Amino acid sequence: MLPIHPTSHIRIALMSPGLFLRSTLLCAVTLVPAAPAFAYFDTFIHGTVIGSMSQKESAALFKAVGKTLNEGADGAEVPWTYPASGKRKPIEGNLTPMGAKTDKGQSCRQLKVQLKRSDLEDNWTGWFCKQSDGHWRSRQLSEG
Repeated sequence: MLPIHPTSHIRIALMSPGLFLRSTLLCAVTLVPAAPAFAYFDTFIHGTVIGSMSQKESAALFKAVGKTLNEGADGAEVPWTYPASGKRKPIEGNLTPMGAKTDKGQSCRQLKVQLKRSDLEDNWTGWFCKQSDGHWRSRQLSEG
């Protein structure tokens, strides 16, 4: 048996080829069930405006969403744009509050979002509820 050094990267180097192969296969088999979930999420947002956004663009959108939910009147369309930057095309859209209700003690508002970037278009509606820290969070509301 080979001595095992306390540093993990050296342990791999000192492992017998058979043990290394068995360990690698065990890891691969263990991770296979998770692959469909990752593939589904990637497929779900691939080809969407939201999926094409950079972190900076997403932050600007969510800031506008918060402002619209705090200040926008129901049915009033609020235009939102993010300028082109380098090779990235501009994003244009509208945020429209559609109604309000209280759910589980939280003030909630329904928001219709329409976004367009080049030939990509997103259109969806969802509920956002105000958290105790003042931020809005997307969630499903209780039935009834």
